[in-house]
Amino acid sequence: MSVYKFLISKNNIAKDSDSNITYDDTNGGEDVSVTLTVNGTVIHAVTLGDAGAVLQYTGTLAAGFHIVKIQPEAGKPTDIRIDKVLIDDNVVVASQYKLDTRIFGSDSDYLRFKSCPPFRATKDNTDYVWWGDVYKADYTIGSRTEHYRPHIVTDLGEWWEWSFTVTSNGHIHWTVDNSDSILYDSTENMNFYAAKSILDGSTTFPVSNTEEVMSFIQMDSSTLGFPGVGTYAAGDSSVIFRDSTDPEYGTDSSPYDDTWRDNVGTGYDDGAGYMAIYSEQEWIDACWYHVYYWPYNDIDPIVVS
Repeated sequence: MSVYKFLISKNNIAKDSDSNITYDDTNGGEDVSVTLTVNGTVIHAVTLGDAGAVLQYTGTLAAGFHIVKIQPEAGKPTDIRIDKVLIDDNVVVASQYKLDTRIFGSDSDYLRFKSCPPFRATKDNTDYVWWGDVYKADYTIGSRTEHYRPHIVTDLGEWWEWSFTVTSNGHIHWTVDNSDSILYDSTENMNFYAAKSILDGSTTFPVSNTEEVMSFIQMDSSTLGFPGVGTYAAGDSSVIFRDSTDPEYGTDSSPYDDTWRDNVGTGYDDGAGYMAIYSEQEWIDACWYHVYYWPYNDIDPIVVS
């Protein structure tokens, strides 16, 4: 069995210590009852006070699809926030690192999942919840987007749901629908798996370092700076511009094909070893995580029992 904990708080209490929360719930001082439902069964109820509260489920979730629902007592004036999820006392974050091999049993990973940050964070690189859906009283989703510390408007009868799949190996994965976001990209892969947060007070979120990347490129290549928009491949220690006419980067017909291929897939054109990059910052991030971060670090998937 695993222990699932959901940390919640009053909106106004969260706002007092988090500058990312701007909504002021003027009538939100009253304590409120909040209920945890797992797969349609009410599991736990607490009274949420100023000190926050923890909703808990202890049990075995079989391989397959599951729904967790957190709902405050409808009609009450106090809005709530979903702060963090813990599984077996590990703070859950949403990761894509080596998603295909770790979660879906593939033989190899797409380059994007080998040159990404350790987990996705929406505000200030924290490990607060941002996934799940906020439902209205009429059972429609309020906004299909990312929700930093999801805000539940209690007096309107709203609730939060997290739908996910447990694999036969005990891994948890889910898909985020952010089609209402102004930054929505229909080509972006929004599959994530539950991983253990690396933030422990002494470790902070690793942010890419432009100077390190530029210094590395100057040592490794005669071409300085961002090569431009295009499809990129990676070698063992660098991210290489596939479509450049400069043979130092490699082209479809150059002898660098095998050298710079990401050692995944069955051939140069299968796409697995490449990723589209549209901006200099994307390129810097991919280079930094691929060269400077992942060779020396890891992130552990959560395994439930």
